[in-house]
Amino acid sequence: MIDLFPPLPATPSLFAEDQPSLVRVIDTETAGQRLEEDAVIEIGSVDLDLATGEILNPMQSFCDPAGVPINPHARKVHRITDEMLAGAPGFAEAALPFRAAPVFAAQRAEFDRSRLRFTGRWLCTHKLALRAFPNLKAHGLQSLVKYVPLDLSPVEPLLAGLAPHRALHDAVCTAVLLRSIAAVLMPRCHDLSDFLDRAERASAEPALLGKLRFGRYKGIPIGQVPEDYLDWLTREPGMDADAVFTAKHHLKLRGIRGARALPARV
Repeated sequence: MIDLFPPLPATPSLFAEDQPSLVRVIDTETAGQRLEEDAVIEIGSVDLDLATGEILNPMQSFCDPAGVPINPHARKVHRITDEMLAGAPGFAEAALPFRAAPVFAAQRAEFDRSRLRFTGRWLCTHKLALRAFPNLKAHGLQSLVKYVPLDLSPVEPLLAGLAPHRALHDAVCTAVLLRSIAAVLMPRCHDLSDFLDRAERASAEPALLGKLRFGRYKGIPIGQVPEDYLDWLTREPGMDADAVFTAKHHLKLRGIRGARALPARV
């Protein structure tokens, strides 16, 4: 287990780089049911050019839930009504324009990928934000907008008339977030291709937490949690996968560095 974004010396390239730089940042709203019974009812996306920082090509579509009822709690969050879905295309038709991208990103990529079932490379901005901004109070999308903080003024034209927790609104905010994540993490990589490789790998692993979410040391930076407690986390049956992954990561770092406590950000 290694830190996927170690600092690297800056080495300017003598050659023009020709690397794919577009990432489709996507968000879905669903009926709020269990995975095997759920239905996507809205898709929204924008493309982010990681080479230039430009956010472009906004797309949004409702989807016919095909008889799947909308969970009342989900409806309170996204406020999508049955009337808004009247006449919407089925999922296969609605999803077609969104599929053609080599790289996707989403705030909770595991959730969106499980509903959309799009093939390709996926980045999870939640997990990447934990690496770029580990000391923030919270890492939900709206919390990241507030605490990073994210400057949404350049994308105000894209957000006009949109509300939080709707697919296109959240896709735009997630694109701004990914742009900020890249500004922090990409300088630690050799180039854009290296960043995408590392980001994809970090997105496939459990989350590397900056603070524990439970227990005696809840809210304490991981670097300040005693080694014996981290060791206990790794051995306790049924423990949260993110906590176990984080504990193993930090125990290995401490072993390399003489088992001393580390700063919260590594």
